[in-house]
Amino acid sequence: MGLSLGGSYGSTNQTATGTSTTANTYAPGQTALQSQIGGNLSTALSAANAGTLSPGVVAQKNAAASNINTTSGGTIDRINQFLASRGFGKSGTAGKAALTTELGRQSALAGNEANFASIQQGVNSQNLLAALNYAFTSLGATASGKSTGSTSGFGISGGLGIPLTGG
Repeated sequence: MGLSLGGSYGSTNQTATGTSTTANTYAPGQTALQSQIGGNLSTALSAANAGTLSPGVVAQKNAAASNINTTSGGTIDRINQFLASRGFGKSGTAGKAALTTELGRQSALAGNEANFASIQQGVNSQNLLAALNYAFTSLGATASGKSTGSTSGFGISGGLGIPLTGG
């Protein structure tokens, strides 16, 4: 008859690391548009800093000024004809009417300048907001991550054995 003892010991240790990155993908037309928008906003901000009117605002202002000048352009001639036909051609009335008309025209042009300067301020504010959004918004979000994990194990086993023999 015999007696035996036995045992075992074991352990495992695993570590895993990984990195993943994601980025938005844009079509060539989209990246070209992003570049163009960035350039346009840069130009608009430079013009705003210089105090100049943008081309669209200049065109509107000039059209309005032309309308004012066209409307008042023939007025002095018509007033002079009207007053002369009534015998006031050589009096001070014609000169006073001409002066009043010209002052009204100049006042309308000054109002036109102020109106379009105000419009330009609104355009500048919109451009500044768009530039800030463009500059500080992530157009191609990139994310990366790292994961680390560890597992360990330990085991002991043992046994007692008694051999049985027949006989």
